[in-house]
Amino acid sequence: MEKIPTPHFDRIQPQYCINAKLRRLHRLINSAYQQKINPFGLRGSMLSILFIIGKKKHVNQKFIAEKLVLDQSTMSRDLKKLVNQGLVLVSKGEDTRHSVLELSNKGYELLEEITPVWEELHHSVEEILGKFSIQQLDVMTEAIRTNLVELKN
Repeated sequence: MEKIPTPHFDRIQPQYCINAKLRRLHRLINSAYQQKINPFGLRGSMLSILFIIGKKKHVNQKFIAEKLVLDQSTMSRDLKKLVNQGLVLVSKGEDTRHSVLELSNKGYELLEEITPVWEELHHSVEEILGKFSIQQLDVMTEAIRTNLVELKN
């Protein structure tokens, strides 16, 4: 079979794909974190949700989803698991459209247990990457978040 002309595709050099680089970085880091938190019965997004609920008063599902850039289905699925495990309590807020989330004592106990494991891994990754590189991740994230509408169009 003779290859059809593909001038647009021929220009592409996959090794320079920003999305692929970010996905590789995510998979590498995530696998290390996931290995450490699996014994606690959590996924990375679930731990992030617990961290936010534990640190912020009167937080709702929408706030967390926006903060963590989680789609609604992932947020709902993870929150349901956390509630079913007795780690998160849900109550109606002043705005009845949004429930208020808070940690149960069991949730705080789990975070107290998991925090030293998380901190050890976090410090190891910080040593590998360096504080400047981690700060640059924040800069890149904010640049993308600020210009997201333009990127999607």
